[in-house]
Amino acid sequence: MAQAAPGPQAVEATRKALEDLQAEHRVGVQRIAAWAGEASTTLVPLGMSPIPVSELSTSISDALPVLDSAADRLRRLDQILGARLEAEGSRLCRAVIEYILTCFRSHDPAISLEPVIAGPVAATEDAARESVQDAVELVAERFQRDPADAE
Repeated sequence: MAQAAPGPQAVEATRKALEDLQAEHRVGVQRIAAWAGEASTTLVPLGMSPIPVSELSTSISDALPVLDSAADRLRRLDQILGARLEAEGSRLCRAVIEYILTCFRSHDPAISLEPVIAGPVAATEDAARESVQDAVELVAERFQRDPADAE
């Protein structure tokens, strides 16, 4: 049994469907590239290298390495953010300690810092901690994070 050749309408419908599929494909590749570009602008300030995106990507197979690269960077993000938070916390801790000790010394240059170095006396620590809470709140307000510092 011989098959009849497709008619001109069937050929045109197939051509149109193929063009639509290719256009949808290009849009998908462009969306991947745009997303990777946006992700890079967020990740680069965190110390990560940009996600390599080829302007010539035209196929999904060209775009897959972009997604692989982005996934690799995102897997390392937790470690990078943890290290940054650790460093920021350390700087803040040092600034608070410096502030408090400077306050002591600015009021009495001869004051001994030995009690600070030795730490609290176990027998009176709880009562002492309770008695300083109002001052803690007042001093803590001086160390509120300023969003401008993040830039």
